[in-house]
Amino acid sequence: MNNLLNCDYMFKKFSLFLLLIILAVISLGTVSAAANNTIQYSNVNHSQNIASTTNSLVITAVDPKKGSINVAINKTIKIKFNQPVKFKTGWIVFRKDGKLTSFYKSINSEILTIKPVAQMRKGSIYSIVLHTNSISNNNGSGVAYFSTSFATAINIDIINHATGGDITKNTLLYGYIQKTVLSNDIISKAKIGTPIITFGDGNGPRVLIVAGVHGNELPAPAAAMKLINYLNGKHVHGTVYIIPFAIPYSIAHKTRYWHGQDPNRIANIAGSPTNIIVNLAKKFRVMALGDFHSSIQGGVPGKDSALCTMIPMYSSYRIASYIAKYSGSSLIADKIAGKAYPGALEDVTNLNRIPAVTCEVLANHNTLSMNRINKSYKQMWGLLKYLGIE
Repeated sequence: MNNLLNCDYMFKKFSLFLLLIILAVISLGTVSAAANNTIQYSNVNHSQNIASTTNSLVITAVDPKKGSINVAINKTIKIKFNQPVKFKTGWIVFRKDGKLTSFYKSINSEILTIKPVAQMRKGSIYSIVLHTNSISNNNGSGVAYFSTSFATAINIDIINHATGGDITKNTLLYGYIQKTVLSNDIISKAKIGTPIITFGDGNGPRVLIVAGVHGNELPAPAAAMKLINYLNGKHVHGTVYIIPFAIPYSIAHKTRYWHGQDPNRIANIAGSPTNIIVNLAKKFRVMALGDFHSSIQGGVPGKDSALCTMIPMYSSYRIASYIAKYSGSSLIADKIAGKAYPGALEDVTNLNRIPAVTCEVLANHNTLSMNRINKSYKQMWGLLKYLGIE
């Protein structure tokens, strides 16, 4: 009897074990199938995404490239897509220095062409915006919002053809000048006379920065070229005129004088290099003129300084005070313009009712270092910031 009960118990135990095994197998199969289904679903989605990307409309090239500088003013703008396109409903916007300007537009297969109605202006920033769905492919798929911008070549004029000189002959100065397309253009034009570089369109605050009146004072010309290359391609709030080499001939020959005379004592003599600069300041109706120099140890003033007069233009004193504080320079003020330094560019400009200051950095003649360049550069920025030009 006991044996029968034991057999029955063992049979039931074996049956339960067998049932558990069968259930486990079924469960594993279900999990495996579910996993396989997930993988297949993922693969399907991945294929669909690739197809969607392949069919989408994208821009593959822009000419000129975004952020380009020194672009020719007769340049035609081209935007290339990955497939043939057509105009759709969205807006295309073209701006010059932030203001809307007229343009022609056309499409040839996958290339959108934009051409200004009027020739582009030198020293300006142009921007293009393709709003969403302004362009589409043949299936009606529209382009996403896109913007690009570039700057045209800077305007360089010659104000005095009697002063030309080869700046590269002054190897010390030339070695500190950033080698850019704009730098090369300015140096090339300096061979035929005094170059002036213009940023802005004559509106807003207007300032004239002058360097290189004395050809053996090198920090200011180097700082002026640094400032020029910094401003290139940037939007200027106002108008900045920069003369980096007032007398290129004197700089090339490392001399202080011009035809045997100190050019900073003859600004009141018609036709002299500095007198031409005074008349230019009047013509441009600048709100301030800064004449940047260097002074030797033991000379006058013999230290980093901002010099000014109070009569007839008290604003000369206010400007110099700001520059001195901003650049960490000493403030030196005379009472009446033309009394201590008759014929100086600063004094004659003040006497012509245009506020003017002279800024000096301590540096021996025909020497140069980044420290002295940066000090002169900061003095220049003090003048710009005082006028709200940044």
